[in-house]
Amino acid sequence: AAGCPSLNVGHCRNLTDESIKAVAAGCPSLTSLDVGGCKNLTDESIKAIAAGCPSFASLDVGGCKNLTDESIKAIAAGCPSFASLDVVGCKNLTDESIKAIAAGCPSLTSLNVIDCEKLTDESSKAVAAVFSRRQSLR
Repeated sequence: AAGCPSLNVGHCRNLTDESIKAVAAGCPSLTSLDVGGCKNLTDESIKAIAAGCPSFASLDVGGCKNLTDESIKAIAAGCPSFASLDVVGCKNLTDESIKAIAAGCPSLTSLNVIDCEKLTDESSKAVAAVFSRRQSLR
């Protein structure tokens, strides 16, 4: 199980937090996880990945409607190489999660926030600042 850098279980509607917590515990080298459409998952799953997978870089949680800012802030705090986030339709997320990703993930290259109704200009400004800083470093 140590060699499982990528896992796609998108749209496995019966998947629970217990499954993802087991992946986090058994696959510390995990870098990419697609759980898009896994509607039963909560922040507990994503916080376990953030805590157990230090090289984690890519997450698709599109349609995971139970997630809150807590899961995204855990990724921002625990995954320094994090680069790609898809949170399409995660309606509980606020600017706090996107600002945390922008501040904590200097390698960010991809962010999909379509249909995240609670996000405002604050999120856009935070992400724009990251990309403008990166441009000025070249």
